[in-house]
Amino acid sequence: MKNNLGIYIHIPFCVRKCNYCDFLSFPADDDTKRAYARALVREIRAYGETAADREVETVFIGGGTPSVMPADCLADIMKAVTSTFDVRPDAEITMEMNPGTGGEGLLNFLFSYVNRVSIGLQSADDAELQELGRIHTWQDFLSAYRMLRDAGMKNINVDLISAIPNQTGESWLRTLNCAADLKPEHISAYSLIVEKGTPFGKRKAEGSLKLPDEDLERRMYADTEEALSLRGYHRYEISNYSLPGYECRHNVRYWTGGDYLGLGLGSSSLMDHVRWKNTSD
Repeated sequence: MKNNLGIYIHIPFCVRKCNYCDFLSFPADDDTKRAYARALVREIRAYGETAADREVETVFIGGGTPSVMPADCLADIMKAVTSTFDVRPDAEITMEMNPGTGGEGLLNFLFSYVNRVSIGLQSADDAELQELGRIHTWQDFLSAYRMLRDAGMKNINVDLISAIPNQTGESWLRTLNCAADLKPEHISAYSLIVEKGTPFGKRKAEGSLKLPDEDLERRMYADTEEALSLRGYHRYEISNYSLPGYECRHNVRYWTGGDYLGLGLGSSSLMDHVRWKNTSD
């Protein structure tokens, strides 16, 4: 019986950086994206022998914003994965996407290779989205979500962020309820961490970033679990909630110390009790 493995693939490209983001991500032109995809394919194939005794149970394409990649490049990457590794027929294959990115080509790719999509909403309030530096509105998100549902996507996660500048307890509950009303299978609700080097980090150092106080932030966290539990979601990790049977298998792998292989710029790996990380340069 083969040991199991998760695969993480990092796509470092975005339309632009959000004000809170310290992930390895940046804008790039089409030629750079295509060159990166070719390099990723070479890296994937290089690991074929290393993982020959492994069965891949989860694949997670994250970023950055994977949905800004040309759809044919994403297809080339997944073809390399499926031809190099022993991917289980029932593997969970997730891709992150942002509203306002992608098109018909992306939709075709998703339904050829992906069975779980994670959409970055963050807030249902347009003023809060603008504060965060997001490129989309609430209506843009709704359009993307409905497009996926209408096309038949049966496993969707929605990402949310609480304790953002100028947010109130009431506006956070509105965001939670707006997201839950759509009945996604999974909701990730993170509390904002202000990192050094980000626009928010600079504003905090200057004293011009108005954040909820600690008591309100803690109340938001408690309200999250209460509001989502009333809708049938259970918290299975600190910030992750799902309907029964829809826990993210890739997330659980990280939390339980399962082996995973990271591919792409800045990605991390854990195999056979050894950790390593790709260059971030």
